[in-house]
Amino acid sequence: MLLDRDYVPTPGRRWKWSATIVLIVLNVLAFLFQITLLPKLLDLRYLALSLWGLQHGFVWQLLTYQFMHGGWLHLLVNCWALFVFGRGVEWAVGKTRFLILYFSSGVIGGLLQVLAALLWPNYFAGASVGASAGIFGVVASFALLFPDQQLILLLFFVIPIKLRAKSLLWFELVLTALGISFPNSRLGELLGLKVAHFAHLGGILTGLAFTRFYFLKILRQRPFAE
Repeated sequence: MLLDRDYVPTPGRRWKWSATIVLIVLNVLAFLFQITLLPKLLDLRYLALSLWGLQHGFVWQLLTYQFMHGGWLHLLVNCWALFVFGRGVEWAVGKTRFLILYFSSGVIGGLLQVLAALLWPNYFAGASVGASAGIFGVVASFALLFPDQQLILLLFFVIPIKLRAKSLLWFELVLTALGISFPNSRLGELLGLKVAHFAHLGGILTGLAFTRFYFLKILRQRPFAE
């Protein structure tokens, strides 16, 4: 994903440190810990989000799963998306609100995924890891804050498709709906993917709700967050 950033802050509006970059660094460090030392210290199922875990009172999984990933590609895609969209949202609403949005999207997305596992265990019972729910919340917020922002979507990382941010949001909603409707699709099996689509949906809805009912009202009163 590439974009022409109309939201780039002026020199007098730059932050001293970026919460987006800090999150990316923490995700990388957490993954390195996950694949090296963590398996020797603790069973990974205590940190990945699952219905079994919450039923046993492991509520910390709603946070820890957001810093775990299924592989280097999973980590790379999530960090790249966070870098592309996170900086714009952080600049618009401020670091504190951005972090609240990010982690709330991850938690609510995780809860929705666990609810799906409870209701349809044959399809959604697996453990979940990754920052995707939080990132989907950030992308949804970006789409409402900068709906006409021009993006270039690299389909399969090769084919460039030009679209606006609000169109990307609809694309993600359709993709998520298809993933929920066809959880055992042949395409997913061929790619080796087990995607937590309900977590993505929860992240999107959280991002939309935060932005529509909170962020946009604040920005109408003052154009930029400090």
